[in-house]
Amino acid sequence: MERNINLLFCLLLFLLCALTVSSQVNKVEVTRNSSGNFELQRNGVPYYIKGAGAKDHFDLLVKSGANSIRIWSTNNKSLLDTAHQHGLTVTLGLYVRPERSGMDYNNEYAVKGQIEYLKNEVLKYKDHPALLVWGIGNEVDLRYSNFKVWETIETLAKFIKEVDPNHPTMTVIAGVDPSKAFYIKKYCPSIDILGLNVYGSIENAGANLRKFNWEKPYIVSEWGVNGPFEARTTSWKAKIEPPNGIKADQRLRRYQQVIEKDIERCLGSYCFLWGQKQESTATWHGMFLSNGQPTEAVDVMHFCWLGEWPQTRAPSIRNISLENIGWRKDHILSPSSKATLSIEFLKYNNKEVIVEYVLYPEAFSDKIGGDIQKSPDPINFEVVKQSDNELIFVTPKKKGAYRLFAFVKNKKGQSSVANIPFLVE
Repeated sequence: MERNINLLFCLLLFLLCALTVSSQVNKVEVTRNSSGNFELQRNGVPYYIKGAGAKDHFDLLVKSGANSIRIWSTNNKSLLDTAHQHGLTVTLGLYVRPERSGMDYNNEYAVKGQIEYLKNEVLKYKDHPALLVWGIGNEVDLRYSNFKVWETIETLAKFIKEVDPNHPTMTVIAGVDPSKAFYIKKYCPSIDILGLNVYGSIENAGANLRKFNWEKPYIVSEWGVNGPFEARTTSWKAKIEPPNGIKADQRLRRYQQVIEKDIERCLGSYCFLWGQKQESTATWHGMFLSNGQPTEAVDVMHFCWLGEWPQTRAPSIRNISLENIGWRKDHILSPSSKATLSIEFLKYNNKEVIVEYVLYPEAFSDKIGGDIQKSPDPINFEVVKQSDNELIFVTPKKKGAYRLFAFVKNKKGQSSVANIPFLVE
């Protein structure tokens, strides 16, 4: 008798837990509003995505006005849980291996194995209360030649339609071109939303989608400043990175004049990257430094999402030059010789700032699409004289390519950074 009571108690507890979980599932759908514009609704309420590609710094993200994060795979459930604890939703990526990583979409066993694994991931996370949208694949179209990958995308999207009626499906492409729009429209009818990773190409993304006859809504799934793959290079093939202040202006304009302007088709966006990573340099896309300190790009997104600047702002480097030659030009120096680096910056409301300079060897890489790159180690170098706006230093005696960084930060660690690549020969 006692055993039966215990079994009954366990069964009731299980049912209670199941009901609790199901009651937390949020209904998300793509609709059209009274004006005929596409709209994302969550539990019947309009939901415009103010998001970031993020894996940490959630407190500051919420404080800055964001409501969602995008993550690229299902390999870390704690990110979903942490996002939910912060009141953030999640566009959850299903990692579909790209062809450039060695995946063969003519290999039926490899394809089936991947699909079955991802189906189980869908079943595992479909009822998570933070889930907003499924992101099926990320830039599988980058350097690809086998269009069968779209069959995998459709198989997964169709499966999601069958088992999870509460969350829309999206696949994410690199840039916009007519062939991609055609293939997804033709071969992936179960995709509800197109995700666009667009940097320089963001300027005409919405217009091009219309021109290429994409009739469904889209999310700007990654955006920010022009990427290293779009940058001008020096004569020795080093990428030229604009100062933080220039990039901040670009971010602000693109959000206000491009993303927010398309009220007809755009469901929101995820800025890139709310964190730090090496991509040609350690500071190109990251909105934080490697030590976790925020850059002025964070302030920009605070303004975009809330309509006002944070109470304390990072300083802003507007210009950097080496030997009186601006950052857009080549810089070729002699070994073991004195050289002068100059910077111009705005303090904003900071009474005092801290200026630091760091030298690195050039980090050449042919990696693309967010593939992992290794950060170089800093190099010791001789400083002759240093002030807030100027550094006189001795160039390395070893010939080669280098990059000199300037960091300006306030007492809270809010930072701005600029760098100049130079060649010693």
